[in-house]
Amino acid sequence: MLSCLIAVNKLKPVVPASFLTLSWVPFATFSLGMNAVRCLLTKKIFTKLDNMLYSAYLRTCLFIFENVSGVQIYFYGDYKALVSKQESAIILSNHQSDTDWAAILMLASRQADGEHMLRVMVKDVIRFAPLFGWYIYQHGFIYVRRFKKFVLAPVQRQLKFLGSLGEPFWLLIFPEGTRFSPKKKEVIKSSQEYCINNGYPFDSVLFPRAFGFLTSVHEMRHTLEAVYDITIAYGQARLRQAPNMFEFVCGTESAKHYRSIHFHIRRFSINEIPKGDEDVKKWLAERYIYKNSILEDFYNGKGLPDLVVADTFPPACFFFCCILTSAFFTIPRRIFITTVISSPLLILWLKIRRAF
Repeated sequence: MLSCLIAVNKLKPVVPASFLTLSWVPFATFSLGMNAVRCLLTKKIFTKLDNMLYSAYLRTCLFIFENVSGVQIYFYGDYKALVSKQESAIILSNHQSDTDWAAILMLASRQADGEHMLRVMVKDVIRFAPLFGWYIYQHGFIYVRRFKKFVLAPVQRQLKFLGSLGEPFWLLIFPEGTRFSPKKKEVIKSSQEYCINNGYPFDSVLFPRAFGFLTSVHEMRHTLEAVYDITIAYGQARLRQAPNMFEFVCGTESAKHYRSIHFHIRRFSINEIPKGDEDVKKWLAERYIYKNSILEDFYNGKGLPDLVVADTFPPACFFFCCILTSAFFTIPRRIFITTVISSPLLILWLKIRRAF
């Protein structure tokens, strides 16, 4: 009996992970259907429908990461400026965990219908993710190579697309390029050696890579209104390890006391961002010096005031019903299977589109 209980406890993360993964199938099905009749819709109507669908899925993610997890969320800094209006902005964030994107999503949700504004600069390999890789590219996400030479042309095309949306957007960038995790000893060692040799006191962040941010500022300066410098700190990180997605949602009882996210927010008008390449790199490095200092303070026990959570239950129910329908009825099941089978063609389409 005890063995069964232990096994069930270990399988807890499977439920939310499976739900979000399966929800992507009806999501992609609706998106493919919308794209099939796109020529019959005006750009404004298509964009509105696409934003509604995108928001519905992201709110489903919030239902898992915020409501189910029971996380406490704390804000300080320029929080009122962030939620007071929707504006086109670059969001700079430190990177400790694969939960970071969901954390920024929680922040975006504090604006009215702010979820659909979020786009992310992501590593190139994600384009091969079935269905997901195709959708996020056509919605304005930007793929960048993590280890090879930075390829400018595809990035510029996506930035131009974002600038032509005609509506506010957030572009989330993780300048560190990879997660700051005790498990990545070689990455941390390499970064810290560089920091020591160049006089940067970094112990809780990696040295930021400037190319993505630099290119985004240069290409979209006329469109952007602000740059938000966000520092994320997890309560669990006080145990010296930021949680992964599974630990964040289904952490152990002993870690519940630490299940919290703290956001430090700084807003900079786009006019405050330097124009020269070297000046932008220096500005970015200075932001990470500041991030490092406040993270060290946080790990020493400082806390922040709380805020109320958003309502995410209806879209989660919608996707659950879609999944349930496909389990009991033949036609929805066939449609969803067709969507999954189409994934290789969508990956090929993405490869062709990125080349031109």
